[in-house]
This record gives sequence, C-alpha cells and structure tokens, in this order.
Amino acid sequence: MNKKRVDLTGDGKPLSDNPFGSLAGMNEGLPQQPEPETSPVVAEKSAERRFQVEKTRKGGLPVFVERRAKGKVVTVVRNVSGDAEHLLKSLKKRCGAGGVLRDGDVEIQGDHRASIEAFLWDS
Repeated sequence: MNKKRVDLTGDGKPLSDNPFGSLAGMNEGLPQQPEPETSPVVAEKSAERRFQVEKTRKGGLPVFVERRAKGKVVTVVRNVSGDAEHLLKSLKKRCGAGGVLRDGDVEIQGDHRASIEAFLWDS
C-alpha cells in the first residue's frame, strides 16, 4: 500500500524525507550567540587536589572491605585529610554507588576496593 504524500505547507513544493529540511536555510538570519567564557581561575581550582589519603605503615592504601549486618558489604577509606566530602562525591560518582562520611572515614556501599585503589593511585 503506497500512499501519496500530501502537501500540507501550501507552497506547492513536494515534501522531502526530512521534515526540518525547509528550516535549514532560515538560520542565516538568526543572531549568533557568543560562546561562554571560562575563567582560568575556576579551572585551576577544580584541578587542584582537595584531599589527601595517607598510606599505611607498609606503604599500601588504607582501603578495606567490611561486612555489616544482614550481609551488607562496604568499602572503607581511612586516613583521609582535607576535603573528605569532595573525595566522597568523586568516589560515589566513579563507583556508581551510595556512600557516607563516618568519623572521618569514607564508606562506599559494595566491594569497590580495586576501583577505589586505582582512583587513589591516579590522583
């Protein structure tokens, strides 16, 4: 069943496959928006390190997995100094899991030890 396309525009031109094809030539008369300026000061502050995780006596990272009630597993990062909330936000985003600050330690839901250690070694 092959139906003919009906001209709904009223200008007598056949419709093309692209319904926005007639709008392509109209953007030349529109005013151009200036690109937003990014200040270098803001970029430097975001790149600056806000937290520090002290290593253990043996030289490793203090990242541990603990078992909680009802079989829950959490990954705990200890020895955090500086902006622990920034570290928590970064780890929650990287691991895709919930987390909380408790007594200066960062807790992430689930076993994410390898991912967190890789993140801390890179940063």
